[in-house]
Amino acid sequence: MSVLRKNLILLSFVAASILFSGPPSFSESTFSEQTLTSDIIIEKMYQTGSGLPVGKIQSVRGQAIVFHRDPAVGFRIQTGLPLYAGDILRTRESAWIICRLIDGSHIFLAPKTTLTILQSSHNTNLKTSATFLNLERGGARFKLNPMPELSAYEYKVQTAAALIRTREADFVVRANPEATEIVALENSRLEVTGGSQPQDVIFLADFQKTIVSPAVISPQVETLSRENIEALLTGFNPAPPGTLAVAGTKDEGQDEFKDEGRGPKTEDMLIEEDIVED
Repeated sequence: MSVLRKNLILLSFVAASILFSGPPSFSESTFSEQTLTSDIIIEKMYQTGSGLPVGKIQSVRGQAIVFHRDPAVGFRIQTGLPLYAGDILRTRESAWIICRLIDGSHIFLAPKTTLTILQSSHNTNLKTSATFLNLERGGARFKLNPMPELSAYEYKVQTAAALIRTREADFVVRANPEATEIVALENSRLEVTGGSQPQDVIFLADFQKTIVSPAVISPQVETLSRENIEALLTGFNPAPPGTLAVAGTKDEGQDEFKDEGRGPKTEDMLIEEDIVED
């Protein structure tokens, strides 16, 4: 009888512990992201990444997070925050981000997008610039601002299915694990290769589109109408033209890029019309 009584007391204690302790908390903020695993921590206080900044958040709407190399620790994205090589940017549903990189280019991330800054460097003394990005999923618009004094400039975006190279372009990429859609907008020259056939190069110019997938042996190039382009850009327009709040004024924030002539001499400003044409 005494053994049975001890077992009942032990079971009662365990049940009470489960009832009153509640579920374990892995987050240090109220950020709710269903796609995040339970072992990811979202810190309340932002911490800088390693090395020198390679970019800056110009505008953010909705909830988004950034990871500094460590995919288990994230930080809320806020306007004005610096970006670093290795940063992983992730937007939730209905979230938008506009950021500027040190090479002067702008990136516009649509909702439910994950992008990694693998490299972004600019050296004024050597007149060189190189940017390498990985778009894991979602949609993004990349608007380059090449400086004529550069002797070497390379801009690359890779996805699971394709690699895009350019020196001068304004283009949209939408990616998932199975396929990648690339659309060249005005004043664009793109070189696209597929992961399954890297020896075959697809050239895109103004208002042309292609879809790259391991399932497609010979991707086709399609010329889009103005109506197609306008419909595409509607998906990258979170607010009426001119109403999206942005950060930065002339020469603001340039100190973070001034190191041995690394930074471009461009205004730290971006307005809605810079991203979405009428």
